[in-house]
Order: sequence, then C-alpha cells, then structure tokens
Amino acid sequence: MNILITGGAGFIGSQIGWRMRQLGHTVTVLDNMSYGKDDNLKVDGEWVFDRFIRDDIRSPRFLQHCDAVDAVVHLAAIAPLPDCQLNPVVAYDNNVIGTLNVLNSCRQANVQKVIFSSTSAVYENCQNYPLTEDNLENEPNLIYSMSKRASEMICSSYVDNYNMDIATLRFFNVYGPHQDFKRKQPPLMGYITKCLIENTEPTFFSDGHQKRDYVYVDDIINMVELILLRNDIAGETFNVCTNTAYSVRDIYEIYQTAFGKKLSPNFNDSTKFWDKYPQLFEGQHPLSKERLIKEVDKYSLGTYNKAKEVLGWEPQTSLESGIQNCVEYAKNNMEPQQ
Repeated sequence: MNILITGGAGFIGSQIGWRMRQLGHTVTVLDNMSYGKDDNLKVDGEWVFDRFIRDDIRSPRFLQHCDAVDAVVHLAAIAPLPDCQLNPVVAYDNNVIGTLNVLNSCRQANVQKVIFSSTSAVYENCQNYPLTEDNLENEPNLIYSMSKRASEMICSSYVDNYNMDIATLRFFNVYGPHQDFKRKQPPLMGYITKCLIENTEPTFFSDGHQKRDYVYVDDIINMVELILLRNDIAGETFNVCTNTAYSVRDIYEIYQTAFGKKLSPNFNDSTKFWDKYPQLFEGQHPLSKERLIKEVDKYSLGTYNKAKEVLGWEPQTSLESGIQNCVEYAKNNMEPQQ
C-alpha cells in the first residue's frame, strides 16, 4: 500500500511511518517542518519514509502529492494550545483549511482511505466520564480544540456527500520513547525525563493531583494498522485511550522508580503555566485566568469500548512498562540540549 503521512516529521507521524515501512508499505512523508524535526525522520537508524516532501498541506500542489496514493494519514496541524490562542487565524488556516485541502485533494485523486487525527481536547467541556465518542455534550471553546472539532465535521461532510472512506481518531495524551525530551520545553513526559537526567527538581504548574488518560504510541500505531485493513468503517470516530487515568504525581513517582532517583518536585500556581505567553493576558480582553485554570487542571478519562467492539483493539502497554521503555531510550540518548 502507498501511504502518505502528513505531519510525518512529528513524533507520532514518524513512528507510524517507521512501522508502516517495517510492514512492507511504501511511505511518503509530507511536512513543512514548522513543528516537525529532522531527528524524527530516522528511527533506530532507519528512515521513516521512502520519499520525503517538504511542503504545506494548504499548498495547491498537494493534489499532485496524492497521485497513486492509496491511503492518507492526516496528522499535520498546529497543536500547542498557547500557539493556537496567540494566532487563532493561523491555527484555523492550518488546521481547518489545511484539512479541507487534504480531503478535497484526496477526493480528486481517488485516494481509497483517509485517517484523520483528532484529539480528546474536543471533550474539554464535557463532564460525563468515561468520555464516549457519541456523547459530546458540550462543544469545545479553545482555539485548538475548536479547529479539530471543525475538521471532524468536515470529515463527516466528505463521508456523507462524497462517499469517502474517512475514519477519525481522537488521541488522548500520547507518549513514547521517541517523544522529545532534549529541548527546553518538552511535553510532560519529556520534561520529567529531562529533569531526572539533569538531576534537577521539576516544577509542575498544578497541585499534581489532576488525572488524565495516557496512551502509548505503539497502541496508536496498532489502531492505524487495523483501520487500514478495513473498508467498512467510513465515518466512524474512535477514542484512542486506555480507560485509566493517572495523576502527575503518579507519573512522576513511576519515573523516579524507573530512573532509580529521588528528587522532590515543586508545585506552582496553575495560573502561571502560560506566563511565557504574556500577550495572551494583555489589554482590555485578556485570556480568562479561570479558563486557563480549568484547562490546566482538567480531568480526562476515555473509554475504548467502541474500538474494542468494532476493531478488536485494546491498548497493550501499561503506563509502567511504557515509562520504563521511555527511560531506557532516554538513557541511551543522553545529553539534552540546553
């Protein structure tokens, strides 16, 4: 199968590309490298692609890139929440208009299947747990999650109106060994890894008790594999989660055990989490501190019952074993960048 992965120079896309090549598929990676990283383009010394295209999903050339492609895994997006809040027009242009261009190009090029990567953030204002695909009782209202929700609706439109085979995956909190830990501001798991490698005390902008659902990257890849083999799930949406929530304190304790270290963490006011983005809090209409607190402290727990029933999918990696894999990888790739 000829597979095109947008955003394939990111953490998840590169891991999917590597696995698909191991399975014998031909992989094209497309990325404009605004958030993708060169060091993601090789996994364990092997390229994650057969062909690399440096281009934008909004480009009129995207249609040409779909020539002879059987399936598109569409991951490209602006994902950091502060970036989206700071530049909402740019975020919508990338995430929504970009998705429109991807789907319309796939329609014109007769691409057989599209997998769209959405996010559990679309549930950000929901309160009925565990979160289920068919019960989005309150729509999201932050820019990133709104852009993904709008893109989900576009996917549904193309299924209904053009009979396209599109499946939507709502990723919960994804982690894995190749997730960035070397740069200044890595995500939670990478940040903890970086601190413990450098023997520095981490600072968490919360009380550490908020809980979320974390899913290992290999389990995501397994779901992608299953969907690529199916031709009877057009229009379906699946949670990619574990139905288990862990707190920041839980996660940090597991990491300390895996590293064999003991460093007391610091806990700070959650309103300070985005202090490095002062523009959001300037002028007569600053971002609501209450909304920021709600986002930082939100609870997240999904159910994968639908994926189990329809796809036969279940997560295979416990948080403990997943973190152990992350720690072993980190120890073999030390010396974080300053």
